[in-house]
Amino acid sequence: KQDTCALCAPGTSSNQGNHSCSECAAGTYAANPGQGECRRCPHPLGSGVGDVTCSICKEGFYLRDATALADEIFRYPTKHCKACPLDANCATNTTLETLGVQRDYWRASLLTTEIHACDASDHCSGSGGSTDTGSSRRLLAASGGAGPGCDLGHTGPLCEWCVSDEQYFSRA
Repeated sequence: KQDTCALCAPGTSSNQGNHSCSECAAGTYAANPGQGECRRCPHPLGSGVGDVTCSICKEGFYLRDATALADEIFRYPTKHCKACPLDANCATNTTLETLGVQRDYWRASLLTTEIHACDASDHCSGSGGSTDTGSSRRLLAASGGAGPGCDLGHTGPLCEWCVSDEQYFSRA
C-alpha cells in the first residue's frame, strides 16, 4: 500500500509530518487548500471554528450592518466592525441588532447605539444580548404588556410609562 499526499481543504491546515488535517481554531482562518497553518484574523475581526475567512466582529466590537457580505467585511474590517458602545455588551459575532444592554439601561430601538441609564426607573430590563448573564430578555417589539427593554407593565422612554391607562409612573 502506498500513501498519497493530499491537500487540506480550506478552513483546515496540517503541519509538515502530520497525517491529517485539523480545523482552524476560532479567531483564525485558512482561505486556500493546502495551507500549512491557519492565519490569525486581522483586527477587529473574528471567525468560527473551521472558517475560510474572517467575517464576524471579535469581542468588544459589533457589526454595523448585518447584511454586509463576508468578503466586504474581510476587506474593510474597520468600516464594518465598530467599537462596542459604553454600557453595552459585545460578545464575538454581535451585530447592531443583537447589541447587549445591561439591566438598568435602555435604548430606543435595535438600530441605535445610544444607551441611557435608567436613573428614575428601576424597570429597565435591558436587551440581554449574548453576554447578558442575568436573563435572556431581548429588546423586541412591545408584547405582553411591556415595552422594548422594559419590565412587564412598563413602556416608553427609559421605561417611565405605564402600560395601563389606569396607572401613572411615580418617581416616589
